Formats: sequence, C-alpha cells, structure tokens
Amino acid sequence: MDLQLRYGMWLLAALFAGVLVWADEPADQLERARLLREFQEAPSPEAAKIPSLPAASIEMERLRATESLRTQQLQDSQWRKLIGDQQMQLHQPSTGNGSESKWRAQTFERDRQAEDLSEDILRRDLEYRLGGRR
Repeated sequence: MDLQLRYGMWLLAALFAGVLVWADEPADQLERARLLREFQEAPSPEAAKIPSLPAASIEMERLRATESLRTQQLQDSQWRKLIGDQQMQLHQPSTGNGSESKWRAQTFERDRQAEDLSEDILRRDLEYRLGGRR
C-alpha cells in the first residue's frame, strides 16, 4: 500500500508538472516568435560594416532590366493579339461567296505582311546584336 501511495504521488507530481509545461507551451511559442521577428528585423552589424560590391549591384540591375524588358514585351504581344482579334471581328466576311474569297485574300495578305514584319524585326535585332558585340 505504501508503495502504491508513493507511486501515486509521483504520478500526480508528474501529471501536475506536465500540465504546467503543456500550459506554458503557447506562451513559449509566442515569445520565440517575437524574438525571431525582432532578430530578423534588426540589421546585423556585420552587414553594415561590409560595403556592397559594385559588380553585384550592376548584375542585379541588369537582371532587373532584362526581366522588365521581357515583361514589357509580353504585355505588348498580348495587346497586339487583342487588337488583332478585335480587328478580325470587325472584318467578318458577309454571307456572299464573292466577298468571302475577298476577305480570305485580305486575311492571307495581312498574315503575310505580319510574317514579313516579324522576319524584318528579327533580322534587324540580329544585326543590332552582332553589331554591338564587334
């Protein structure tokens, strides 16, 4: 009986200690989160002492400029496609057979001109790039 009572007291003590620790966990988590946030937001003294490398900043600027150019080109191509789609809706062929063939010829000519323009742009771009590297 004395042994059971002793084990019972130890069991109660362990449960009580466990409850205290378990009840304290959210407070610990909040404290850790606050400390981590303060640590991340505070500037490190080593970073303030080390000057930034000019080549690294130039490289970052070049990457940002390239990304900006790609974004602008994508937006431009989307606008061109939207305008082209709207123009195609305006120039719908009528039900007559003669006007349909005329419409198809105009569409074919417009597509051919667009391809020629694309080829010309690509050719000029290549000439510019090769001329810039010489």
